Amino acid sequence: MDGYGISVDFDGRRLVVQPKNVLAKVALGRSRLVVTSAELVSASMTRAGLFRNGRLDLVVRDELPCQLHFTRKQQADFEQLYRGLLSLCEGVVTTTEAPRRQSARPRSASAEQVVGRSLMLRGRGWFGQEVVGESHYFKELRGLAGATTTGEREMVAQLRREPSNRHDRNAVQVLIERRVVGYLPRESAAEYAIPLQSVERAGKVAQCRARVWWRRGPGDFIASVSLDLADPAVLFAINEIDGRSRHMVIPSGRSYQLTRESDHLDVLGPLMTRVHPQGKALVVASLRVLERTGPRSKSEVVMVYVDGQEIGELTKQTSAKLLPIVRPLQEAGITCYADVVLTGNALVVEAKLNISPPEELPHDFVRQLQRVVQQA
Repeated sequence: MDGYGISVDFDGRRLVVQPKNVLAKVALGRSRLVVTSAELVSASMTRAGLFRNGRLDLVVRDELPCQLHFTRKQQADFEQLYRGLLSLCEGVVTTTEAPRRQSARPRSASAEQVVGRSLMLRGRGWFGQEVVGESHYFKELRGLAGATTTGEREMVAQLRREPSNRHDRNAVQVLIERRVVGYLPRESAAEYAIPLQSVERAGKVAQCRARVWWRRGPGDFIASVSLDLADPAVLFAINEIDGRSRHMVIPSGRSYQLTRESDHLDVLGPLMTRVHPQGKALVVASLRVLERTGPRSKSEVVMVYVDGQEIGELTKQTSAKLLPIVRPLQEAGITCYADVVLTGNALVVEAKLNISPPEELPHDFVRQLQRVVQQA
């Protein structure tokens, strides 16, 4: 079949796209595109309108995203192609346009798989990251805003790189409920480009907490979007939680220094070589209470492990503060996890636990902690 300036061949397993002219070659980003199921990360479709062509956006593993354009007359063929690509990339898809009214039909299997492939990025705990260009998307923001004259909503945003953007190859789109609502500022986009590319190469969709603020007036509407994003180096952990075990993750909050990191450089050193640029990394660590017997007394300390290997321990004072959280979970056979920020290199590493102390834990977490301990 044909698209706008391209010929497309798809047999259900392999997609081949051939540009017909120079402009189509530029839009595609290469002279010929061949994609198999092992290479396709995600696909999204923008349908053709009265005064614009449609577009099929593809993200191919280890390559730049590309765009396939089509006219309204070709839309039926491309909708069929899009459905085939959903199956090809096992549901790792997002659509940039969705009907304003929610459908009463249940979500498809592919839509459910998107949730499983999403990655919630770490934040700082407040909406300090600016979003620009919202004034171009007031139509979309009106649909997200509530009915009140002035208000705000906390939502989940998706961050999607747009290397084909002719103004900035590091451009990062901000989407809420599958609608573009703005972009990261140019300077911020450059800083987040590498970690976001890592997320895409892993076949995941980057998400973060977002706040939408609006104000309505007679014939007037303004809105702004801000994000809760951590430093680019600690947006996500470089290791994963063992999903086979029963576990709880303690919310982040304050930083607590670990001790005896230098005794575990055989573990910490290789972790630091896995990050780029080197110097800082986030790992998710398990916590365990260990009883120590001294010459005159006994004490309990909280030991810290990454992938089952010890990386240090908390001081007696900090351990005493966290015992009410860690000990009940350990006695119930539930693994306690928390974030640890590593700073340094393969020879010298400083580790800090990022965790909420008992007096600052969210009420939802406390209720969940009480429930799982009682049920154990």
